[in-house]
Amino acid sequence: MVIRFVSFLCCFFIFFGISYAKEDCNPEFQLAKFPSIGQVDSESEDKPVFIYFDKSLSMQGYTKDQPGVNNLYINVIDDLQQIAENVGNKTFYHEFGKSIKPIKENKISQVIKPIFYECTDAASECNNQESKIHLPFKIAKANPDGTYIIVTDLFLSSKQLVGGTLNQLTKPLKSILKKGKSVGIIGVMSSFNGTIYDIPKREGGTVSYTEAQKRPFYIIIIGDQKEINQIKKNLEEQHFTDPEDKFKFSLITSTPILQNLNEKKLITEKYIKNISNADSFRFDYSDQGLPVYKFETNKKRKLNFSINNNEIIVQGSTGVSDFNINEKLWVSQETKCKKINWKKSKFETISQWSQTDNKLAVQLFKEVSLKKLFRGMRYFYLGEIYAQKPGTISEETFREWSIRPSDAEEFKEGNPVEFKTLNLEKIIRILNSVANDEFQPTLIASIALDFNLTK
Repeated sequence: MVIRFVSFLCCFFIFFGISYAKEDCNPEFQLAKFPSIGQVDSESEDKPVFIYFDKSLSMQGYTKDQPGVNNLYINVIDDLQQIAENVGNKTFYHEFGKSIKPIKENKISQVIKPIFYECTDAASECNNQESKIHLPFKIAKANPDGTYIIVTDLFLSSKQLVGGTLNQLTKPLKSILKKGKSVGIIGVMSSFNGTIYDIPKREGGTVSYTEAQKRPFYIIIIGDQKEINQIKKNLEEQHFTDPEDKFKFSLITSTPILQNLNEKKLITEKYIKNISNADSFRFDYSDQGLPVYKFETNKKRKLNFSINNNEIIVQGSTGVSDFNINEKLWVSQETKCKKINWKKSKFETISQWSQTDNKLAVQLFKEVSLKKLFRGMRYFYLGEIYAQKPGTISEETFREWSIRPSDAEEFKEGNPVEFKTLNLEKIIRILNSVANDEFQPTLIASIALDFNLTK
């Protein structure tokens, strides 16, 4: 009797299992695989931190107080050692100018004093006349397991951003990004009391300026996104609490996509507005991890699928400027799963997308509206949303602090209190360009709609 009962239960579950599978009766298609998004943070416990201080003479102005203006340079650099210890187990300090030189432990405190930027060696040995910022990048390329922090005014001439000199910067950056690392740039507006050198003149040559009271400096961090965000957070909490404190942040990365929404089943019925009130509505994930919306509807229904940007875009990164939707649509005269015969339509573009500061909105069936489809039929729609091209958010972020060489002399003649950074927007654009070259179209979400179009 027991054996007969067990046999009955087995047959029952087998029958309903098969029936449920038939009820799904989706068309056959190959679902795109979820990509591996972002870099894998290093698990090494023995991770060094290397800090490089720009020793060019213009940096000296940050170390001298300006009456009535907050000197964030001294405050931030003074705490940088402690911040570095939160990231790695050992910190190494260097200066860079014409070359890189280690800083002895008993000299580290001098970085926030004017004497550090003066030339105490023979004239031929002075390290404060150039700012070869590519040198720390070159070292980061050779040892990507470390975290690199570069403190500089980023005041680079046009000749440093062309030809072989530019290649000295972009080549190691490309290698760094390929290895899954990112570059964070934190800009801090600080008091300044010194001389800004090498301001280009319209007719050639350069001129200096001594009347600035404020000027931004920059902390460039090369490492894992986790470490970059940790350093940024520490600086925010410790130094940027006053509303008058100005700072900017950008993340240069070839992986501005935060995650694939299907991996952790983050897509819910609410991603399509008001869909749950449709007749015979059902929402579930398939065995392949595909979210499927099942319902019945008439031709008047609007199907708007939306994703919050903070769910798919790495905060502070370049963002995404272009998306692509790979779409497929099948139709069948059978509205029930009974010898259903799917026929694939020839439509390639069915929907439209738009993006605001807050979200990505996809208007499903905008190009091929439900009004164009035959009633009394069953339809199956598959949409795969890809991030197609990185954005330019970081360039826009730093634009107001940037001055072009052709405008520099006129800007200087206006006796500005707050001096801008030469070629800053161009520098960010160059770094982004390298990251964009390494960017690969990335699948961020796949969805399916299985619906009957009622008469």
